[in-house]
Amino acid sequence: MTEQTYCDRLVQDMPFLTGLGRLSEQQVDRIILQLNRYYPQILSNKDAEKFRNPKVSLRVRLCDLLGHLQRSGERDCQEFYRALYIHAQPLHSCLPSRHTLRKAPSLPRGLLHSKSGSVPGFLLDRPPQGAYWGRPCPADHSTGCEPVP
Repeated sequence: MTEQTYCDRLVQDMPFLTGLGRLSEQQVDRIILQLNRYYPQILSNKDAEKFRNPKVSLRVRLCDLLGHLQRSGERDCQEFYRALYIHAQPLHSCLPSRHTLRKAPSLPRGLLHSKSGSVPGFLLDRPPQGAYWGRPCPADHSTGCEPVP
């Protein structure tokens, strides 16, 4: 089984991310500014201005940004996911590609827990920090996320 690349994940997540009301104007601006300030090779000043232009709808700008990142390559897509995690962590945990990753084959139950509680050295018996582990995301209780219209 081949591992899913960040570019593949972005293709899978694009309809979700561009759905109405998913990302706010401020969140998109923060993501763009992070990519521009820390990684000007990913987003030049000219690109950042284009993707932050308030005269164009947020959805169009976001679609253009995601398309730009996909064409730019794997590292740029990875940095987008890092910025998304920093500025929209609840949304990041609801991404369709994250659900796909969670459905990957897991370790046998015996490796996760021992009779005394947990196996030393394993952090699998507690949730990752900031995750919605065992709780639905704010929008929908069945899948953890609001369906894309």
